[in-house]
Order: sequence, then structure tokens, then C-alpha cells
Amino acid sequence: MKKIALLMATYNGGAFIEAQLDSLLGQTMEDWQLVVRDDGSDDDTVGKIRSYAAKDKRILLLNDAGVRLGASRSYFKLLEHSSGQADYFMFCDQDDVWLPDKIEVTLLKMREMEKRFNPRTPLLVHTDLSVADRNLRVLAPSLWASQKLDPAIVGLNRLLIQNNVTGCTMMINRPLAALAAPPAPVIMHDWWLALVASAFGAIGHVPRSTMVYRQHGTNDTGAKRYDYRYIAHKVTRGRKEMHASLAKTWQQACVMRDRFAAELDPEQLFLLNRYCSIGEKNFFMRRIWVLRLGTYKNGFFRNMGMMAAL
Repeated sequence: MKKIALLMATYNGGAFIEAQLDSLLGQTMEDWQLVVRDDGSDDDTVGKIRSYAAKDKRILLLNDAGVRLGASRSYFKLLEHSSGQADYFMFCDQDDVWLPDKIEVTLLKMREMEKRFNPRTPLLVHTDLSVADRNLRVLAPSLWASQKLDPAIVGLNRLLIQNNVTGCTMMINRPLAALAAPPAPVIMHDWWLALVASAFGAIGHVPRSTMVYRQHGTNDTGAKRYDYRYIAHKVTRGRKEMHASLAKTWQQACVMRDRFAAELDPEQLFLLNRYCSIGEKNFFMRRIWVLRLGTYKNGFFRNMGMMAAL
């Protein structure tokens, strides 16, 4: 059986990490190793991890001297450390709870995709998730439904501007890990992996929740309900801030173009060249090129906000 590496980045997660570790130990599939990197916690997170590791040899805590990297770079560090030691990689947040068959269900989808594609194809599988409060009371049974996300959108042009892959639901294979391993700074690790998989491999999804995402106010990233309150917040926070968010996607596209210039096909290279230079165009040409490239978000209001912010 091929081994799965579960990669967990932690920081001051002592209040919730035991529930997550217990959910991993309760998985129906047992052939995995959990590799943990702590980002300099000053609570009892590390002590709790060590306690679990002493009881289960599948749990490994990296000795990284508490160097602060932030969530995204921590996950890339974990991926770099584990890249030659497993065939599949999953990304695990410190404060969630996985349903018992999360690993099994995701791996089944991965193997289904492996039968459709060359074994050397970079592959990514992700699932839906349920959103809960700090006490695990479910607020939204489906993140995709509550945020109006469409997991079937896998085109590079669409993913450049909006990520619909949630990192803590992902499984990637070794070819994708090898191809995507640590780039220049990007927005988030899951977004980057989705872009690379879209350009050079394939993305699949499982249409069911496999975990409970705990919202408690201190998450590194959070789930926001896509409704009139979300839209009002986007409008009131101002065009300047929204434009800055778009600019990050242009910069990320430039990173991708520069990193993979020799591997991209002419159409992909054209797309990335045009998209990462949109910010240099005038008011009208920015909007014209968005339309020409088809770099749309999902949903009418999101696209209206994007057009206003351009």
C-alpha cells in the first residue's frame, strides 16, 4: 500500500489540536504518517503534539527551532521535507476535525483519476467541507453551497483570479508535489498547487463534505458566507483594497510564468503574459483583457465587484 503524508502546520493551536489529532487517529485508513511543523507557538501546542507522538510512531514533529514562516511557507516546508517519503500528500489544519473516512474517500478518487491519466500526471483531489463554530456546531453543511463555489471550474484562466480549492481538503500526488515545490512567494499554498495542477495535470473533486472546518475567530484564513452581508462588506471596504487583492493575483501569475516558462504551452504562456500585465493597462484595456482572457470569478456580484476594482 502506498503511504500518505499528512502535513500539519501549527501555531498556538493548543485549544483545539487534540480533537484534530484524535480524528486522524480514528481514520478508517491507517497507512499514513503525520508530519507536523510548529511555527513558534508559545502555548502548549508543541507539548500536546509530543505527547501524541510518544504514543504513536506515525506522528513526527519536525525540529525546526520555531522559525516563523507563516502558514503558506510552513506547508511548503513540510512538503519539501516529505516529498521523497510518500506517494500522496494531504494538508491538515490544527483546529479542524476530519470525518473518519476522509483519507479513504479522497484516496479512492485519486486512484480513479490515476486510471484515467498517465501515472506521472500531476493530480490534485479536493472535497467539500462543513463549516462550524468553535464548539463544532455546524453553521453551513457545505462550504461550496454557502460561498457559491463551483468545484468543476478547473481552467487555468478561471483559477488565476479565484481559487476554489480549500487546502485542508486536498490530496496531491508525488508528481504534483515535485513540480510545485517551493516557489517564490505566492498567495497561498493551496491556490498555487491548484494552478500548477490545472496547467500541467488534472483536478478532481469529491462532492461531499469530508471534514468539519472550525471557525473560531483566529483562523489563518476563514470561511465567509457569500450573501448580501459579504457583498456589502466588499463594497464598503473600498476599491483600493479590492484592487490590491487583484494585484496579488497578477503577481502570482507572473511567478507562475517565470517559474514554468519552458514548460508552458503557447496558449498558457499567452494567458499568463497578458494576465500578469493587466495592471499596467489603462482603465478600458484592463477590462477588455479580462473579458478576452475569460478570467472571471464565480457569481454575478463577485464579477461586478472585480470590474469595479480593476
